Amino acid sequence: MHSIRLASYADVPAIAATLARAFDQDPLMRWVVGDLPDFTGRIEHLFATQLRQLAMPGGLVWCGKRYEGACLWSAPGQWHLGILKQLRLLPHVWHITHWSRLITVLRAIDQIQHGHPDTPHYYLQVLGVDPAHQGKGWARPLLDIVLEQADRENMPAYLETANPDTLSLYRRFGFEVTRVFDQLPGGAPPVWCMLRPPRPQL
Repeated sequence: MHSIRLASYADVPAIAATLARAFDQDPLMRWVVGDLPDFTGRIEHLFATQLRQLAMPGGLVWCGKRYEGACLWSAPGQWHLGILKQLRLLPHVWHITHWSRLITVLRAIDQIQHGHPDTPHYYLQVLGVDPAHQGKGWARPLLDIVLEQADRENMPAYLETANPDTLSLYRRFGFEVTRVFDQLPGGAPPVWCMLRPPRPQL
């Protein structure tokens, strides 16, 4: 049985480790880190920072009972990063990528953010399943719990992915590609923006 639960701050290290394993071959993560050593440690730090500063405050982080997978959501109106939050994140972004590439990475992230719809929506920041548990149905309970909430509120859901292998997965949940960023700064890999309209309640 796929048992999931709402995560707490105490879960952050374990969830960050799960997500680091899940995103080991993610094209965008590989591009952000570049040829620096300790790729796993760097993106684990990235996910821990994202959890503590962007996801956990919104209260929409779900994980498997034994950290088989996790999803990080933003509620409508909460996805955008203000100036103060961006400044707080800068030292952590610097830790992940080399200082000489920092501006390029930030420019790419800024462009990707322009793919968000103008209307209120739930934003899937991250979905990741530990490689040992991939292909075993963990995506459905992790996604459904917030997608069903979005449907009840008649809200769309939105995500970005740099991994073309995930497009078919998200399409099964009703997401469709709305935009592709394929000319990002610094030779960043393409990023697909996907939107899921709310499904009518029966």
